[in-house]
Amino acid sequence: MKTTVFEEAGMAVIAGLTLAISFLPLTCANGQVTTMIDQYLKGLPDIELTEKYLQKYLMTVVYYNKDIYGNFFDKVQVSGEYTRGFTDGTVKWNNVRIAHSKELDGLFPEGEKQEYMEDFTYKPSEDMVNQSAFESFPANNPNDFNVKNLVWDMLGFEAFAWAYWDSLKLNCEYAPKNINGKVDLAGAGYFENRNIKLLLSGITKMNGEPCAVIQYLAMDNPLQISTEINGMKIDLKGRSHYWGSVTVSLEDKQIEQAILYEDVVMKMNIPGVQTEIADATRELKVDKLN
Repeated sequence: MKTTVFEEAGMAVIAGLTLAISFLPLTCANGQVTTMIDQYLKGLPDIELTEKYLQKYLMTVVYYNKDIYGNFFDKVQVSGEYTRGFTDGTVKWNNVRIAHSKELDGLFPEGEKQEYMEDFTYKPSEDMVNQSAFESFPANNPNDFNVKNLVWDMLGFEAFAWAYWDSLKLNCEYAPKNINGKVDLAGAGYFENRNIKLLLSGITKMNGEPCAVIQYLAMDNPLQISTEINGMKIDLKGRSHYWGSVTVSLEDKQIEQAILYEDVVMKMNIPGVQTEIADATRELKVDKLN
């Protein structure tokens, strides 16, 4: 059996095709059941994204700051509620909070609400990487990059869920070339995606609906960021590995869940301070609220 890059990266790949009995009418004859399974073995069904009502999600991201030997410094939690499905095609963020902790296993406090993100509304597009998209944000905001990451991460999940739907086949890696390349980070630097790989790894059931599990993997992605915190300029340069999965409904094509893991090794240059090499890891989860 051919070993995929997902297995090599240590990912927990969902093996084969798992169709819960509840997906299938109990009156189906054996031949009809086999036909339905064969359909999913060939590829995803030809369905359109259906938004009959508002879809609400909670995104929670935890950043772990460590040295390159894995010694823990501190952690940051960024969370926010995301709503899509408005008739004008816009999406909206609410209740975005940021919390800090210096205990690896400690609980986060409620966190400080980011008022400038309350009802932050836009139409999802590639324009959201432009500096002008965030002109309502306060200047010299120490949480600026982490908050913008909420927007960019959700754009990424939606691209993985929908942009290559017709090209995915069960257990066959797909490498969409048009998604690779440098992405401007709202004037703060860039992130370069290199050789993103997608994998339709199986069928599952979530939130009462049959769903496709789409995994993604991107290794050795260069990044460079320049920012200013409390009047201090900080330059970051390094590389990112990231991977995870998006679970998509086979009934209405809505995202039911998304997961991301990321490891970033970077060199930090701060004027007057010795250059440091640090490691930041991220754990991100998107849960549907309705």
